[in-house]
Amino acid sequence: MWMRGRSFSAESFSGLRWSGDGAASRIGRLIGRALAEPPRPALPGASLEPGFRRRWLGFFLPGAFILFWVMTFAVGFNWQMVGFDGYIYYRGSAAWLAGQNPWAVGAILNGLPFSYAGLPPTVILLSPLTLLPEQAFVWLWLVLSFAAAIGVVRALRLPVIWVVYPPLLYGVIAANPHVVVLALLVVAGTWGGALASVIKIVAVPPLLGERRWRALLLAAAAIGASVVLFPGTWSSFLHQAGTVQETINAESGGSLSAWGRPYLFIPTVISIGVLALLDVRAAGWLVVPALFPTTQYYYAMFALPVDPFLAAGMAFPVAWMAPLATIGYTAIRICLVMWRRSGRAPRPGPEVLSHCADGE
Repeated sequence: MWMRGRSFSAESFSGLRWSGDGAASRIGRLIGRALAEPPRPALPGASLEPGFRRRWLGFFLPGAFILFWVMTFAVGFNWQMVGFDGYIYYRGSAAWLAGQNPWAVGAILNGLPFSYAGLPPTVILLSPLTLLPEQAFVWLWLVLSFAAAIGVVRALRLPVIWVVYPPLLYGVIAANPHVVVLALLVVAGTWGGALASVIKIVAVPPLLGERRWRALLLAAAAIGASVVLFPGTWSSFLHQAGTVQETINAESGGSLSAWGRPYLFIPTVISIGVLALLDVRAAGWLVVPALFPTTQYYYAMFALPVDPFLAAGMAFPVAWMAPLATIGYTAIRICLVMWRRSGRAPRPGPEVLSHCADGE
């Protein structure tokens, strides 16, 4: 499971391959310590009083999520959204496989075009799946996304009803790879983290925050190999990168993050920086929803491994909710640190500590 750790310690990593007291052994041990990944942290919400956790995480918040979806369907759900991103990703990779420009294709939603904007590694990685018929690919990705959502919820030891968490379920419905990326990050270990980074570059900040160096090295090797093997694809992408960015900004109506808004961007950057001093792991997860240039609504799911209440706050489909929630979360963390240092914070009882240890 995610909680039990998937990495060797520095000592075991170096001990597996390096023994003796020679120079090569010492260098090997140094490399082992540098590449060793820290043990998995406590699960989000694990330190909460069990009754409080059961009520809020098992009833109140999921009830709010269900109400959100009831209202969404009552107002009128756009069924064209089902699998929509899957069509875009399929057509981008299919165009590349056919020798065409992948960044010149897309799909139509409500009469409006939405273009493909994935990086070259994504185009290349998904291209074998485009040998399937388009509908088969989309349905396959829908099923894979739903399975990934369940995997995320179970790995984080949240009640299974959290699969209806709006950003997460929205990503599933749209068949967006972001759901699979999150599952790879929290479930699939080093190789999963590397694969997540190849699928979507947004996986890199969480890996940096969690100091998963081997996953990052594998991802860098894979991306480097794509540059060497397919230089023309990279050259084409870099040549039109500015246009691709402008297109996605125009088609999406602008990012939901603080990007491009100095009055919000600067305090959000400061907030992320302060949070990194307190908890670099949390900061790594929140960089993408709070600051990424093309943050979409479902990016809020990256708050799930940090704190379920923070993730619930980011579920409000309101512009700039992610950066504002990040600033508020950092302020709360600062207050908690000051409170504990003052000596007035109560010490957790043995029942809470045991739940912390068990990740429940």
